[in-house]
Amino acid sequence: RELCKVLGEVFDRVYYEKVKTLALSKDMEIDKEIRVVYTPLHGTGNIPIRTILKDRGFTNIFVDEEQAKPDARFSTVLSPNPENPEAFERAVELGKKVGAEILIATDPDCDRIAVATLNKKNNYVFLNGNQTGALLLDYILKRRQEKGKLPQNGFVIKTIVTSEMGRVIAEHYHIPTYDTLTGFKFICNKAEELEQKGEIFLFGYEESIGYLAGNFVRDKDAVISAMLIVEMAAFYKKRGLTLLDVLQSLYERHGYFLEYLDSIFLEGLEGEKKMEEIMSAFRKKLPDISEMTIWRMIDYRLSLQYDFERQKEEMVDLPKSDVLKCFFTDGSWYAIRPSGTEPKIKIYMSLLGKTRAEAEEKLVKVKSVVFSKIENQLAN
Repeated sequence: RELCKVLGEVFDRVYYEKVKTLALSKDMEIDKEIRVVYTPLHGTGNIPIRTILKDRGFTNIFVDEEQAKPDARFSTVLSPNPENPEAFERAVELGKKVGAEILIATDPDCDRIAVATLNKKNNYVFLNGNQTGALLLDYILKRRQEKGKLPQNGFVIKTIVTSEMGRVIAEHYHIPTYDTLTGFKFICNKAEELEQKGEIFLFGYEESIGYLAGNFVRDKDAVISAMLIVEMAAFYKKRGLTLLDVLQSLYERHGYFLEYLDSIFLEGLEGEKKMEEIMSAFRKKLPDISEMTIWRMIDYRLSLQYDFERQKEEMVDLPKSDVLKCFFTDGSWYAIRPSGTEPKIKIYMSLLGKTRAEAEEKLVKVKSVVFSKIENQLAN
């Protein structure tokens, strides 16, 4: 008896045709000659990504053929995680050889995607998940608005540790943003809940390089994202702009958002105890930071938000999770949470300034105070 049946090309084509319906720019609006290097990092993205880009008419797609081969040992990379710039080593080499304007890499199961783009000095600059997410969000909302297809009842979803830049961009287009806990199951559950009320899902993303447009997939999808990223880069190329130029213009319009993520590994039972002590110390007293005023704190474990200005407590409508987030009156924030999958505590920071220098100054200050408090706990 046949227990496993391969669905095959017919079903693949249904998927590819659905993905193409998410395109936002016609052929004459984009530069199809854009040169792109792609690496699947030995994973499952090789055929679907090449297929969708070919279907869209992009002919200058250069693939690292060594990393296109399935390899359970991932023998050409230290780690097949495209969030790490080291995973792009071979893509950078190939990019320089063929004169690629952008590099893209997908993780082994092809649901996350990272981007590097050429700067004016002919070096590749790696975009983090917040930056790529902001670029995609602005592109999607802008193109829909220009074509008269931006629904008034549309919405965007991001996670609680994703940059607030997305919310600010969406507000510019009069589109609301909803927050969820970390993980695409929360993003997609929220999307479905809002769609049942008649609202229209436009885009969802998280800082860890996961993105989704359309509602026929209910998870982050690097095939959809790859098509939109390459189309977006080709759209701007036609106008003489790089993705870095566009990102800079977004910073000039909305403020400079500088993100930072760090982790402290704490192994075993002793490590678990230390993580609990760190979380407890921050819950008891948030550290003061000079020239920065704490606006509110959200304790997601209690589903409770405390507003320091109004001295008022409110409930937060999200599932409980061991996360603490501190917001400042200038729009900056930091969050602390134990990882759900590894023995480490994660610290996220997002600083907002009028310029990069101002944001960097704030980051130095916040890092110093927050890590000092953590180190004091670890020393006890």
